[in-house]
Formats: sequence, structure tokens, C-alpha cells
Amino acid sequence: MAILEGGFWDAFNVHTIIEWGGLLLVLVIIYIETGFFLGFVVPGGDYMLFAAGIFCGTQYLELPVFWLVVLLVLASYLGDLTGYFRGKWLGGKLFTDNKSRFFKIEYLKKGKKFYDRYGMRAFILGRFLPVIRTLVPMIAGASAFSFRKFLFFDAMGAIAWVGSLVPLGYFLGKAYPGIIDYSLYILLLFAAIASYPVIRMLFFKTKKRMTKKK
Repeated sequence: MAILEGGFWDAFNVHTIIEWGGLLLVLVIIYIETGFFLGFVVPGGDYMLFAAGIFCGTQYLELPVFWLVVLLVLASYLGDLTGYFRGKWLGGKLFTDNKSRFFKIEYLKKGKKFYDRYGMRAFILGRFLPVIRTLVPMIAGASAFSFRKFLFFDAMGAIAWVGSLVPLGYFLGKAYPGIIDYSLYILLLFAAIASYPVIRMLFFKTKKRMTKKK
């Protein structure tokens, strides 16, 4: 895409990443997005999975799509597992007050209630929300969420996330090889649709506060 050539965006273009570091670099990026908070800075996991599927479908990435999905599920799962233990280890240091934008102490209490109420759905839906998927495992670890449940729920979330975006990119890549030029726009649409519930919740929460002030 012309608007993404060179500069900042070129560094995160999947074509450039695969050309420079191959599949290994893609796996590492998917891993550290949640394991080491990269999702706060560059929440592009959706785009990377989708584009990796397209490259696999166009034979640019020479690997059976089944194994591509398996490897990316494993990288994603291990990333969240790392995020869980980092949250467990750093929870007391990060979630100390309500001044931080992402690490408010109230998020631990709300997160625990949210996980207990929605269970596996929280982990599956959270995977498709940029930034949220970085917070989910960390808050789960910091709030002492059941490790056994986390292992199972997070595995289902990783399978749902990778198992939907990669095959979608793969089949579209096989049918329309030129779609790679528009993949980012498609993913932005996906992100907008997936983020709608969160945006709606924040909007009504802000509106409710303004009403109370009046």
C-alpha cells in the first residue's frame, strides 16, 4: 500500500517482517505482544495473523496452513501465559492506585468479577480487542484468577483468535492474491466491529457520570 510504504509502517509490514526474519520473527512478535506489553505500543496482532494467512495462501510463506495455525496458537498461548505470571509477579507493584491509565487498582476487582461471571467468553472476546488482549492475562494473574481455569480458557481464546483470522486470510489469499494491498483496511474494519461493545460501554459510562454531575 502506498500510504504504508517506508518509515514507521514499513517496519511493521508483514511482508517486510517475513522477508527479513521469516516465520520465526512473526511468532516472536505474536508472543511478546501480550507477554511483554508490546500490545500497548503496537496493537497489530490481528493484522499480523490475517496477513500471515494471506502470505501462506499465496505461497509466499511456504508452510501448510495447519502448521501455521498450530505454531501461532502456541506462540499466542505462551505469550498470555507469560503475561499471566508477569501480572502475578508485578501485580502488587503495578496496581497500586487509580492514577495510572491502564493499571488502576479497581481493574483487579472488576477483572476478577468479570472473569468469574463470563468465564471463557471473557478470554475469547478479549482476544479480538486490541490492548484488552494485553491486559486480560496480566489482570488475571494479578487478581489471582484460578490458574487451571486460565490455562483452559486462554487456550480456547488462542484457538478462536488464530483459528479464525489465519484461515480467513489463507482462503482469501488463495482466491484473491491482490488482497494483500488492502489487508490493513480490512483489519481496521474488523477492529472497529470488535471494539464497538467496549466503545459503547465507555460512552454510556461517561454519559452517566456527566448526568450525575448535573
